[in-house]
Amino acid sequence: MRRGTYRCFNHGERLAIGKCNDCGESFCGDCLHVYTLSSEGARAILYLCPSCLRKRHVERAVGLIYLGVIFLLFGIFTALVSIPFGVLMTLIGVGSIIYGSMKKQERLGELTIDEVQAEKEKRKAQLVTVEEIEPEEIYNELLTQYVNRWGARAGIELLENEIMAYTRRGVSFPEAVKKVYQRQRKKPT
Repeated sequence: MRRGTYRCFNHGERLAIGKCNDCGESFCGDCLHVYTLSSEGARAILYLCPSCLRKRHVERAVGLIYLGVIFLLFGIFTALVSIPFGVLMTLIGVGSIIYGSMKKQERLGELTIDEVQAEKEKRKAQLVTVEEIEPEEIYNELLTQYVNRWGARAGIELLENEIMAYTRRGVSFPEAVKKVYQRQRKKPT
């Protein structure tokens, strides 16, 4: 192996595109998962291999289970003084233990780098096809979405206001409809 050429830790035949932020090993795009870490209003994007990602999920689930055990024990002791409050704390504890156990077994939802790239390409292709669709068809689809989400009156008003914002800048009505549609498609689902 030449110096500077890294291979995927899991797939030796594939070139690595990055390193796991936790273990430091090199991985391909099918192995590195995009993990968003949020803390006190700050966000960071980490790239984690499958085993480190699983470890983080298990640690979070185990934390919920421990919290549940604390609530359970607190509830049992509190029931000696106040039965209703003790029962409530016990139920919260049991619920937290069950939820943590379920989260521990849950399938990981973070996308791999290759999946994120494929999603970007798919959205890009959808935006290109907007040029081929008639504005009236796009408007009807948008109107249906807005009405279903916000109700008839509010949905129509919101859609018209968004289109009007573009037309005030000198964009034609059909182009404004396409721009609103494209903006809606860019929003994460």
